[in-house]
Amino acid sequence: MSVLTGLLSKFKSLCAAIANKIKNVASRLTQGKLHGTRERIILGCAAAVIVALVLIGLVTMISRPRNKNRITPVVSGPERSLIPPGDLFLPEEPDFLPGILLERERRTAWTAEDAAAYWQDPLRNGEEPWRQHIEKAIDELMERVP
Repeated sequence: MSVLTGLLSKFKSLCAAIANKIKNVASRLTQGKLHGTRERIILGCAAAVIVALVLIGLVTMISRPRNKNRITPVVSGPERSLIPPGDLFLPEEPDFLPGILLERERRTAWTAEDAAAYWQDPLRNGEEPWRQHIEKAIDELMERVP
């Protein structure tokens, strides 16, 4: 464990020294004071390392398979299919609606008792809700008139 800690501390100090050198060279470069060949070599090497790391990262991201569990189909002939045809289509729904009764004859006249099941008295709650609804519709129409 102590060997790993020692290596880690040496690696940190090395990274800090490299970062310090790069900052020093970059500050000289921005001030126009980069004259020595040593500084140019360090700057070129740092740029090359950064470009190489970016390229290696891109290549590894592109080359790795996206889904390792993907099954590649092996088809030996036209008779082999991966999905059974029964799984592709939903089964027919059962007929749960009754059919049309054609034997019932149409009524020619309705009595009050026959119509009572289908009739709702509009004035059961009074005429005021209907009057308000009609006045609102008229107001909306009149607002649209130029």
